[in-house]
Amino acid sequence: MSGETSIHSYSESGRPEVVTIRIDRPHVRNALDVNGLNQLAEALEICRHDPKVRAVIVTGTGDAFCAGADINILNALSGDALSAYLENWTETLVRIITMPKIVIAAVNGVSSGAGNHMMLCSDLCYVSDRASFHFTGASKGIPSMELGALLLPMTIGLKRAKAILLRGGKIEPAQAVELGLCNAVVRHESWQQELDTLAVEFASRRAETLAHNKYILNQAAFDMIGAVKLSTIAGGAYLSSQTTLRTGRMDTRDDDS
Repeated sequence: MSGETSIHSYSESGRPEVVTIRIDRPHVRNALDVNGLNQLAEALEICRHDPKVRAVIVTGTGDAFCAGADINILNALSGDALSAYLENWTETLVRIITMPKIVIAAVNGVSSGAGNHMMLCSDLCYVSDRASFHFTGASKGIPSMELGALLLPMTIGLKRAKAILLRGGKIEPAQAVELGLCNAVVRHESWQQELDTLAVEFASRRAETLAHNKYILNQAAFDMIGAVKLSTIAGGAYLSSQTTLRTGRMDTRDDDS
């Protein structure tokens, strides 16, 4: 396990209501090793339980947003250690979906692998005009994470999702907006200004209203396909680590069940 600090958190424009979580492993396109993934999960939990926080912005350092799982870790781990690492990824994605705060993916650069899944799990997505999304798992023989395979057709439609996951390829910013993957393309020169604007907007919102609206929108979306019964986000609960993903269905179980 690396001892490096891979995740940095700070208030956007000095506003404690909006926290930016920045992934800082540019030498591997911000892919996360075991330590970095644990740091990301911890940062999300701190934001979750901080009553001042209304929105969380997730972004990357340098020319990448996040390449997801660190391929060196995938090659080095095996057995229970590998299973725990992959399960931690799933739990982290579930934390994003169920957090009673708005999570914004600020895709500053290249995104791939589980980085794309973080974007799909976020509530809003803004993408730099220098960024791009790479769905290359199919061409490399790597199966998609089940949560992403569930969320992608919900986001862009089944036929488009199949084309992406079965054929793979690169998606440019304008196409990502057209498909519905992202909300807007931002000129890279105006990137920080856009983050500041979002901070000002969400700092003025009522936390309880944001949590409620996020919950009912997520619940309605999942109910339409009968996929999941989400925990009560407004109450601060989240799906337990016992959550399992099987055949495209997310089932929740209590710890003592």
